[in-house]
Amino acid sequence: MKVEMSKVLSPMSDVRCRKLEVGSWKSDVRGKWDMSAQNCFIQFSNLQIASSSNSSTKLIVLLVIALCTATGNIFAQSLLTLDSAISIALQNNYDIVLAKNDSAVAHRNNTIGNAGMLPNLSVNGGASYGLTDIDQRFVNGTEIARDNVQSTNFNASANLNWTLFDGLRMFFAKRRLSMQESFSVMQLKERVQTTVAQVVVAYHEIVRQQQTVSAYKEAIALAEERLKIANTKVELGISAKTDALQARIDANARKAELLKQEALFEVAKQNLNTLLSRNPDLPFTVSGEVKFEENLSVQALQEVKNNFLIQAAMVNVGIAKQLKKEANAQRSPVIVGNAAYSYSYAQSDAGFALFNQNYGLGLGVTVSMPIFNGFNINRQVKIASIELQSANTRLEQTKLQVAAGLKKSAREYEAAFNALRLEEENIGYARENITISTERFKLSQSTSIEFREAQKSYEDALLRLANARFDLKQAETELLRLNNKLIN
Repeated sequence: MKVEMSKVLSPMSDVRCRKLEVGSWKSDVRGKWDMSAQNCFIQFSNLQIASSSNSSTKLIVLLVIALCTATGNIFAQSLLTLDSAISIALQNNYDIVLAKNDSAVAHRNNTIGNAGMLPNLSVNGGASYGLTDIDQRFVNGTEIARDNVQSTNFNASANLNWTLFDGLRMFFAKRRLSMQESFSVMQLKERVQTTVAQVVVAYHEIVRQQQTVSAYKEAIALAEERLKIANTKVELGISAKTDALQARIDANARKAELLKQEALFEVAKQNLNTLLSRNPDLPFTVSGEVKFEENLSVQALQEVKNNFLIQAAMVNVGIAKQLKKEANAQRSPVIVGNAAYSYSYAQSDAGFALFNQNYGLGLGVTVSMPIFNGFNINRQVKIASIELQSANTRLEQTKLQVAAGLKKSAREYEAAFNALRLEEENIGYARENITISTERFKLSQSTSIEFREAQKSYEDALLRLANARFDLKQAETELLRLNNKLIN
């Protein structure tokens, strides 16, 4: 199983906190965050601390150490890549295991013996011992009267019955069994492909939630910066206290949203663990990057005949046709060839025959012709005709549903693709806007409301970007699933 994806979009973003002046210390901290599990690093440069006391310095150092420690603990968990998740699902997923069992049963049933083409061979044998009293009188006047007469009997036979003709029913049955095996294979492929699609979507749902958590953390950092600036302005008497209070309210609101988002993040991980049929609480991390198919042609992915569901429905129509032929074949005569080789041995101390032994080969043919069986054959033929009609109806229904699903997925993919391009452009504008707004707010060249609007615009841009990536990946996965492109 191989899922090929090439285009990479990394959620790496620059988080910059410029020259905060609070109390008796100031700093210029610039950090670079990469949310992928493989490359988690923080780069601090130009850290300048001017303090009149050692306590502030120690506090900042402790905060930096705590942040690095927490980050290290998070990524100390085992990394679960998308390929690894798919491999685990193919081995453990309960639906796939059941589909494999159904396919194995269909394969075992697809034999000429199960179709009735092979003979039935049986061996019989028996032995008996008798102790009897005999009193016999024959027409010639001979009389035999004896007590405790011993007798011994042995018999054995090998019997062969072979259906030579049954109206070709056995051949129809063999074709049906082959089609049923193909049908089970199609169902297994569809189950595998659906599970792969579910794993891909569930995995990228975790990535989205992870990016959303990062966005809220960045929003909290901006809110805290705004609060510090507002408090400084209040202390200097150049701003009303209401600006600081509003900044505190907004910061607390972002923290509350972060708590909810972290809960959703854990739920998404539990959902993937459940899909992989393992402990829901098993900890793991995911790669923070989102890969897309390169040069994906929507127009080339509109062939409904490639879909496994349609192929399975077509095979199901063939099975219904064979069942109808089998029902009609019951009207024809049945010719069965018989062969037997038997041996018998009998011995008695008294009686008409003291010793008897027979052995030899016997051949025969049995012909049977159904005349009347309560109209059961007619009933079975009519039921088979209805089943064939239903199979054709299901085939047309499946074609229509798949065609509609392909068009819907194509439209969603194109819309998501264009939306992602816009959001990638917007995030740059929003980042530049918040940078300028921060500097203007520090210099009292803009109001708190304007700074808050810029901050809210940046937060929304981060969230929309994460959602746009997920929407495009989900639409791409569904489009590939409907065209049987997720598995080789």
